[in-house]
Amino acid sequence: MKLFNRMMVALDHTYFDREILRFANYMASMVNPEKIYFVHVDRDLEMPDYLNFEYSNNAAAVATPKDELLRGKIKDEVLKHYGTWNDKQMKVVIAEGRPLQELLHWTNVKKVDLILVGNKKISEGSGITGNKLAREANCSIVFIPENAHLPFENVLIPFDFSGNADQALKTGLLLKKAIGDITISSLHVFDVPMFNNYNVSVNYRELVGDVHKYKVKAFKEYLDKEGLDHCNIKQVFIENTTGRTAKHINDYILKNNIDFTIIGAKGHSAWDAFLMGSVTEKLISLNTTNPIMVMRKKK
Repeated sequence: MKLFNRMMVALDHTYFDREILRFANYMASMVNPEKIYFVHVDRDLEMPDYLNFEYSNNAAAVATPKDELLRGKIKDEVLKHYGTWNDKQMKVVIAEGRPLQELLHWTNVKKVDLILVGNKKISEGSGITGNKLAREANCSIVFIPENAHLPFENVLIPFDFSGNADQALKTGLLLKKAIGDITISSLHVFDVPMFNNYNVSVNYRELVGDVHKYKVKAFKEYLDKEGLDHCNIKQVFIENTTGRTAKHINDYILKNNIDFTIIGAKGHSAWDAFLMGSVTEKLISLNTTNPIMVMRKKK
């Protein structure tokens, strides 16, 4: 099974591109995509001739169009920070317009199944937010922070028994196969039924223990059904003591030196978008220091 065939790398022509390109090189070495598109979106590609200093000493020369200048500079960045160039595999796309809309548009045009985008640029007036991109894109996305730890040693998959969580866990296991010596952890944050409004006498700690045992059993049955090796997965179960699932996941990431998190997205209906906002979107908002992949199940 090939994980991703067409990868898009979103660049904004700032210092942060080096972080994205370094990460893109590492990711491509694992998934070996057929095509890689380095995409830069400029709000206005028209440029007065007097701003183009390339031919300032030759009055008769025709100024180079801005998109061609940017294409050359982006390719130079790729050569410097990605480290290589392959004409058959790699293309630079220069687009004009609103960044979010153009990224989504080119994702569809190029049939992209994985987008790499930097976390820093998202909050710097580009018009892109992690939540919007995760909600509207029809493919998987990796949000890349500054100084991401490479190579991966600890990969986390928050698991809720959904189809997208299933895809996320299987993706993590395929990455382990490609990388070799890494730890794959599954994290299930479970809720405990509350009986405060009922005339029921229960020992709360015993109830937590019973729910924990049920979840462990359910996960074992899932692994057996899917033919997945228990020994390849570190299984973690945490009681949702605060009702804030995303915070529990983020706390685990920060406390356990997690290098990469793969979390399932939902579908595109209004109800699915609402459900996704309850955990995945909140995690994206909470964590800007660790790479996070929002995994969308391939259709």
